Amino acid sequence: MRTILHISADFPDPLAPAKTKAVQNLIGEAEGYRHVVYSLNRVSARGSIAMMNFGEDRTAIAYGAPPYGLMLERFLVPVGEAIARDIERKGIAPSLIHAHKFTVDGLVASVVSDLTGTPFVASLWGDTDSKIVEAKRGMNRRFRKLARQAERLLPAAPWTERYFRKLLGLDAPHFHLLPVMTAGDRLLKPVLTHPQRLVSVFALDAWRRKGLDRLLEALAIVAHARPDVALDIYGTGSPKALMQVTGLVQASEAAPRVRLKGMLPHGDVQRAMNGYSAFVMAPRRETYGMVHIEALFAGVPILWSENRGIDGYFDGHDVGARCDPHSAESIARGILYLLANERRLKETIASLQADGLFEPLRRSGIAENYLKILAAHAGEAHPPLTRVARQAQG
Repeated sequence: MRTILHISADFPDPLAPAKTKAVQNLIGEAEGYRHVVYSLNRVSARGSIAMMNFGEDRTAIAYGAPPYGLMLERFLVPVGEAIARDIERKGIAPSLIHAHKFTVDGLVASVVSDLTGTPFVASLWGDTDSKIVEAKRGMNRRFRKLARQAERLLPAAPWTERYFRKLLGLDAPHFHLLPVMTAGDRLLKPVLTHPQRLVSVFALDAWRRKGLDRLLEALAIVAHARPDVALDIYGTGSPKALMQVTGLVQASEAAPRVRLKGMLPHGDVQRAMNGYSAFVMAPRRETYGMVHIEALFAGVPILWSENRGIDGYFDGHDVGARCDPHSAESIARGILYLLANERRLKETIASLQADGLFEPLRRSGIAENYLKILAAHAGEAHPPLTRVARQAQG
């Protein structure tokens, strides 16, 4: 059985159990391989490193480094060296390394790759990776080299591929789309609603990034033409976030048209969304936007941000409205379009469900896609003795 070495700052571990489960879910569906995971956790401290096993083939790493990516590579290189020594000590011979975030995990993976001779692939997360490369202009040459070292770059969405193709000067064959697995995976038949009502679902602590302030401004604009417009917001968060969101809603002209509905368990999200006219959320920054995909699976038209989230997946298919997340007027136009065209949009979504267009975005389709990537790039196992150790012996 071939071994895949995963390096991820987004894998739940005992040090940070609340991390997103996106990487964990992907690995869980990739059967037929041994998956060895190193979960990275930065601590604002001097550059020391500590490791803790938390299950078979699972290791949490705490490493010291300054915040805001200061001296980014300087503090990540020792992490890669520590992983290379650890897999040597454990006798692990990986056939492929998967760095689950290009700008952080990828720098670590490149060190492990250099020391062990193991090839690596790297996921591209549109939000985090673009933010880091924009902040680290001085590392542009290093990131270009890193991208060329990788066997493949795996963007989560088409807009991310477009962005990094231009930034890194690479052609299309160097990229392979790898969507993110959603919590809700059922396909629900669209239903027409009366009266019409909009829905949004997000973690309240992320309200700024999700663009709630602009959405409320847009809703006030929409109310001039559609005084019956109404929005239900599902989500929970910290006490501070609840106070902030409640205050934001109450201070808005749209306040009488907005209800905060509280927590919605993951298993109930699609069922709840199915009864709404449209899902509306225009994030300022978004890597993928799993809830947008869940809404489409639930038969609901969507409002999404251009060059964010899922943008590019449904070009040529009328499933909702694309908008400028920084413009309340653009968001308002999108909402009006969704309300005016609910029947036609839901007919289109039903047709796309029946035609299988959404299958590559469901768990089984993503798993099949990922297994093809692994099969293409996981070669023969490399000996656990690192090049550093061999050189020392020589």
